[in-house]
Amino acid sequence: MKILDLFKNNGKVSIVTGGGSGIGRLMAETLAESGSKVVLLGRSLDKVQEAAAEIADQTGAEVKAYSCDVTSKQDIEKVTAAINEEYGQIDILVNNAGTNAPGTIENLDEDGWDKVMDTNVKSVFFMSQAVVPYMKKQEYGRIINTASVAGDVSLFFSSVYGTSKAGVIHLTKQLANELAENNITVNAISPWMFKTDFIKDSLEDPEFKEMINKRTPMKRIGELDELKTSVLYFASKGSSYITGQNIFVDGGVTNYGL
Repeated sequence: MKILDLFKNNGKVSIVTGGGSGIGRLMAETLAESGSKVVLLGRSLDKVQEAAAEIADQTGAEVKAYSCDVTSKQDIEKVTAAINEEYGQIDILVNNAGTNAPGTIENLDEDGWDKVMDTNVKSVFFMSQAVVPYMKKQEYGRIINTASVAGDVSLFFSSVYGTSKAGVIHLTKQLANELAENNITVNAISPWMFKTDFIKDSLEDPEFKEMINKRTPMKRIGELDELKTSVLYFASKGSSYITGQNIFVDGGVTNYGL
């Protein structure tokens, strides 16, 4: 097989949670560009429908949108069944939906803790649980989880975000071992700071931006296109013997020394 053919996903069906904007949308675009049919999931149907239409127009791929609360097991089971009913297969799952709640041990409330853990960890588990039967039946699957640098190092402004992403990294390893014999790989991508709506307001603060640049060996914030190759790699045949791994796309942050 030619090298570039290892990174094509023609005929595959992909699901991307939180695919309406930011990193999720970038990942959806990448999968569409690689030949996959793509389904975007999000709480706001209007938002994911708009993103789906724009991605389809840009790539020529078939891109659809479904409304789904990924913190609800019932919603997840209903929508994955509908997707499988429509396409007859589910090949790639990108667990990207995420949120944050600022606050340290002294001021983080229970609602903030529950919101982050439900969105960032619970959704990864139950979305994966829902697609596994379809992937096992076809003896093929790719599950890609969006983790974070914060899952490996602590944050000064949030006790729960990094904790949730550490859970995602460990869950990636756990599911990789459970599913490996069924030709289902499970891997994670851990970004650092990228230019998305998620951190747009923070990046408008010159002191915050200076702090990030100072802490990052490459002295800059990441561009979204710099995440494309990671998701493409884990989604494709090219990574068929790789599972349980977490790749940092971080400008060197986790390699930072004294």
